[in-house]
Amino acid sequence: MIETTSSPISNGPIKNYYINKDRINNNNNTIITKQTTTIYSTRTGTFCSELVKTIVAFFCLTISAFLNFFLLTIIHDIVPRKPLNDLVWFIVPQQSWAWPVGDVLSTVNSVVGFAIVMLHRHRLVILRRVFLIAAILYGLRAIVLGVTFLPPSFENRDTICRPQMNGTSMYADEIMRRFVTYVVTLGLTSSQPEILCGDLMFSGHTVVLSIMYFTQLRYSPRGLFLIRWIALPVTFLGIGALVLSGGHYTMDVLIAYWLTSHVFWAYHQMFECPRHRRPKAPLSNIWWFWLCYWFESEVPDTGPLKNEWNWPFSRPRCLHRLMATLNLKLK
Repeated sequence: MIETTSSPISNGPIKNYYINKDRINNNNNTIITKQTTTIYSTRTGTFCSELVKTIVAFFCLTISAFLNFFLLTIIHDIVPRKPLNDLVWFIVPQQSWAWPVGDVLSTVNSVVGFAIVMLHRHRLVILRRVFLIAAILYGLRAIVLGVTFLPPSFENRDTICRPQMNGTSMYADEIMRRFVTYVVTLGLTSSQPEILCGDLMFSGHTVVLSIMYFTQLRYSPRGLFLIRWIALPVTFLGIGALVLSGGHYTMDVLIAYWLTSHVFWAYHQMFECPRHRRPKAPLSNIWWFWLCYWFESEVPDTGPLKNEWNWPFSRPRCLHRLMATLNLKLK
């Protein structure tokens, strides 16, 4: 006989207790086993609060990304044109075909990563974390772009980089056209005959590739090992293609990967520990800790989120049953 009891729904996380009673014929004793799992309250107020936080996190990412695009429209006319030396190009000549390959692999990694997030039971929490981590990294990138100007890394820079402007009366209009172009294309410029050059020091493409790779590692179900195996070569082939194409110096992608791995795993280590320990933990001294504290205030502090899937919509019901079956098979 199996009985299920649950505590009343509250504004925060709640606990369900599953009590399994087995009768023993000899002495008629009752053995009770209690197992707790943490889920979210279904109250509208809590859902709205989580949704608002996710929207605010996306707004932070939008500001950081737009600031990068705006700075690039100005930096393009400032950076020198003579490229720096790079060890990789001494060994392998730059390959123009590798730039669109890097864009394609970035897109593939992003699509797979977001698919995993949207099918996850705690999709709003994970989506918010991805937005915040990306916002932090793109904010740092904007600061770096604004203080240090590196020359374009392309060998054919005079062909692929747009001509520089020297403060004409139409300069403001040109800046706006450049900005709108980059917003519309989301920075994917491999299909354009001429591009803006100078957004170097650390690679935005590598940030995206790395965040999506770490997201797949952290939030895909344990049994979905094939996705994680495929994500590894896709990520590093994409990063390699960026350097091989001449779109970035090797230094750019190494710094980007190191910073992304640091911020991603430091964030998770901090906000997966019990809430009362967070303010006194060593990582709480990182400058972005208190900026992110509010976003995690209603997330259960019982450790890492359990990687279970569910269908985000009410219908069709067959997909809900499919997700429940997959959860059992992918444990």
